Amino acid sequence: MENKKGGDLICRRPETIVEARFSLTKKQNDVLDMVFASIENDDNLRYEIDISKYAKLYNIQDKSNIYGDVKKTVRTFEGKGFSVTQKISEKKENRIYFAWFSSINYLGGEGKIIIELGQTLKKLLLSAKKACFYQIKYPINFTNIYSKRIYYYLKSFEDTGWRVDNLDSLRSKLECPKSYNRYADFRKHVLTPAFEEINGESDILFKYEELKTKRKVTGIKFYVKTNKPKTPNKDSIKFPVETAEEEVSATLIESEEENLIKKIMFIMQDSNITALEAKKIIDTANGDIDIIKEKYHIVSQIKKVGSVVATMIDAIKNDYQAPKGKANVAKGSFNDYEQRAYDFDELEKKLLGWDH
Repeated sequence: MENKKGGDLICRRPETIVEARFSLTKKQNDVLDMVFASIENDDNLRYEIDISKYAKLYNIQDKSNIYGDVKKTVRTFEGKGFSVTQKISEKKENRIYFAWFSSINYLGGEGKIIIELGQTLKKLLLSAKKACFYQIKYPINFTNIYSKRIYYYLKSFEDTGWRVDNLDSLRSKLECPKSYNRYADFRKHVLTPAFEEINGESDILFKYEELKTKRKVTGIKFYVKTNKPKTPNKDSIKFPVETAEEEVSATLIESEEENLIKKIMFIMQDSNITALEAKKIIDTANGDIDIIKEKYHIVSQIKKVGSVVATMIDAIKNDYQAPKGKANVAKGSFNDYEQRAYDFDELEKKLLGWDH
């Protein structure tokens, strides 16, 4: 077994668990992360978890409810478990069911959890040949359950940089409801929230490609790379200084603004804009990321652009609209390019860097 890297706030989640099919809520996954961060390669089956160590990781002002939420969540593990399929031969498989814990108890007044693992389960967790390591502070702050589940999947493939999933199999692993069988709903409620949260609030960046069979999406190819978020301090963002008026004091940049800048730079990655240029666009749009996406849809279709940033700012200020059909336009104007019908699915893929 590999040892946990970086201390007890680093979680080791075995690939066996990452790939297993089970339904846990966001809060249940939080508790499970605390458990995985506590398990050691020792003879113990019983572990004590101090909630105070993890409470400080939540990015919320009022943390008074955390202990009560954990206490309620502990009770919900009754009768919860998961199954693992082990391949014996090409035609034979073993399916084993595990209860998560032999016992789990919240110590009222102490803010601690006492968990006891079954011996076979612990052996399974420790013997996994592959596992992903991550800082708990990232998934513990995701608000969408699918962000957490996709994050675990992608972290396990961070070293290879990509993974491919059959769409039906992916929906099953993520425990999606039947209403998400329609791809548009799956993308809206699963992929889009995960894309926004993981790329903006974690240590990895990802994009995805829709794999089609006869024009129908039947698979997803994920591309993932390491991101190194920086703590907000005077060096957190390096802005190029063009003139004295344009110099931005990094000490005034708050974490929320920094994340928004990262999102815009990722959205416009084909244009290789700087952090300062991203900030100018954000300021022009009054921080409205939807307006920025909309105008970039349009600007990205212009055949010849002297300055993408200047055009984006002008598009936001003057509310450029996507052209419909062919029209006679004046030479030299924004609309001085071939008009055509828009395939907004393809545009979105281009916007987010998914076209290959």
